[in-house]
Amino acid sequence: MLKHTFCHLPGIDILEERKYWEKGILDWDSLKEEFLVRSKNQEDTYSRLVLDSLEFSKKEFARGNWDYFFFALPNEQKWRLFPSVRSRLLYIDIETSGLSKEDFITVVGTYDGNHFQDFLRGRDMDDFPDKVLSSHIFVSYNGVAFDVPFLEKEFGKRFRNRHFDLMYLLRSLGYRGGLKGCEKALGITRDLPFEVNGADAVRLWWQYVQYDDMEALDLLLRYNREDVTHLELLFIKAYNMKLKQTPFYGEVVPEKE
Repeated sequence: MLKHTFCHLPGIDILEERKYWEKGILDWDSLKEEFLVRSKNQEDTYSRLVLDSLEFSKKEFARGNWDYFFFALPNEQKWRLFPSVRSRLLYIDIETSGLSKEDFITVVGTYDGNHFQDFLRGRDMDDFPDKVLSSHIFVSYNGVAFDVPFLEKEFGKRFRNRHFDLMYLLRSLGYRGGLKGCEKALGITRDLPFEVNGADAVRLWWQYVQYDDMEALDLLLRYNREDVTHLELLFIKAYNMKLKQTPFYGEVVPEKE
């Protein structure tokens, strides 16, 4: 989708971008041809500015400098990066002992698209910061306001990773109601013995701590795993729905079996 994107270029917003698409100008090469013609007018400095920006975009794309596109793209259009940065995504979700300032993280779950890993308080949670690379791009649901502040408080460090918060992407598509509500609306089911929510996750933690209830711990960890791994499917579904609002719906990302 990035090579069809013009809204990061000077003077082109998403409305102007769509006008180019409707004229059959669908990628960087065809846009370059359009502005090369315009730039023959020596007084047309704007066309030369667009051409310079376009060449810079091509170079940064070839270099894999996705930070440039994170900076240049409008916030509501950053979803277009998904296929390009997929190998750098780290899906994250935490469970906590409650929601007050005095509460703490009980579980951190991560998923890189291939491997899931959980970090449990009192077992290996202190290993989490060492597993996060500066190149990782976080993907969460409401993680900007919830997960990351809890993580920074817990580990006493700033996580400066780029971040896709799917709550805002899904809201732009009309989906609300929290992570579980969005899953249900999009037909995503959970492999748990019964329905578990965030309040249940708090109770399961304390059931484990106070009574050494390993079944409660197992359910808590399974619940967290579902939270984390479903983020990838939500991102794919949201990306494809956004893509279908463009002329490029033939480039949808397949959902994993």
